[in-house]
Amino acid sequence: MQSHDDPLLQPYQLKHLRLKNRIMSTSHEPAYSEDGMPKQRYRLYHAEKAKGGIALTMTAGSAVVSRESPPAFGNLHAYKDEIVPWLRELADDCHEQGAAVMIQLTHLGRRTSWNKADWLPVISASPIREPAHRAFPKEAEDWDIERIIRDYASAAERMQAAGLDGIEFEAYGHLMDGFWSPATNKREDEYGGSLDNRLRFTWAVIDAVREAVGPDFIVGIRMVADEDWEKGLSKQEGVEIARQIAASGKFDFLNIIRGHIDTDAALNEVIPIQGMRSSPHLDFAGEVRRETKFPVFHAARIADVATARHAVAEGKLDMVGMTRAHIADPHIVRKIMAGEEHLIRPCVGATYCLDRIYEGGEALCIHNAATGRESSMPHVISKASQSKSVIVIGAGPAGLEAARVAASARRQSAR
Repeated sequence: MQSHDDPLLQPYQLKHLRLKNRIMSTSHEPAYSEDGMPKQRYRLYHAEKAKGGIALTMTAGSAVVSRESPPAFGNLHAYKDEIVPWLRELADDCHEQGAAVMIQLTHLGRRTSWNKADWLPVISASPIREPAHRAFPKEAEDWDIERIIRDYASAAERMQAAGLDGIEFEAYGHLMDGFWSPATNKREDEYGGSLDNRLRFTWAVIDAVREAVGPDFIVGIRMVADEDWEKGLSKQEGVEIARQIAASGKFDFLNIIRGHIDTDAALNEVIPIQGMRSSPHLDFAGEVRRETKFPVFHAARIADVATARHAVAEGKLDMVGMTRAHIADPHIVRKIMAGEEHLIRPCVGATYCLDRIYEGGEALCIHNAATGRESSMPHVISKASQSKSVIVIGAGPAGLEAARVAASARRQSAR
């Protein structure tokens, strides 16, 4: 397929922002932060994707808006003013390469632990324990809710000041959708019961954020539209929430999730691993787009270019999230444009990236040793200064990588 005909390489207009193609990396936390700040390692990781031609890279998964939302896995501290210059440097580097930059903001709610950071109580809609992080949250009281709403607005102002192109709220497994879900909201006040009541916190947050950043700054939401859980948020209610958000005039895009993440087994259905079905929620995201007639983003094991191309060509998505795929190869778009799709390093869904965050405190890739090591290891092999014959003894991971690097250097020299 020629570049000018490729659906993936067509620009997309999101409000005032022109995205140069349809490929993005959704928000995720590689845990490269230092003291809660996106310093050099964090910046170079995202800048590499920008060099590789991506249209939009989303940082943080998620940046926490409140001190009382203790970081659980290297989260950025969006509640601190000192994050602004670090994010500005990251945004500037990506903008130089033509990539847009956004960030995900959240209050983790029950998805963290009280014995992190300042040892403040974990807060949620109702005092229902999350199995994964095992905290028993306290029920958010009126003054907690008011304070957290202000925290969202202040964090959004910081992101705007840093020169980011937009933000998205995190609403799956965290505080915001903790109010939505019947599984986590047992309240009997104005924040519980009917769907209108369960959405009350969300509307208060977006109103405060819009007052802080104005009508032009891009604000979206990464939201669960079906928890796929007998006691959780149903598809019917989830799609209705998506409809209301789309019709409100206060949001600019939906980033659709299906499933719940309170256990490792459930998380695997949201972030499918090797051996599981590829792109299992793509058709569902397409249903939401059809129902809402609103910009829809989505990522869940869309690991190959053919599937991504199908998603755009068939009108299922406006922007395709190839997040783990870019951990494996941040130069996907560049290779598509060069007619070198066969040279894209594949993501096989080993999910060492995610496991390593929890076990080692940093995302690394089983297929790409350069990921997270951009300051010392190149993703693109330079042209060899002189021709050499190389013999590789052994066909384990190290031997195969050595052979690949040697072949790549030879290929570059032949050009």
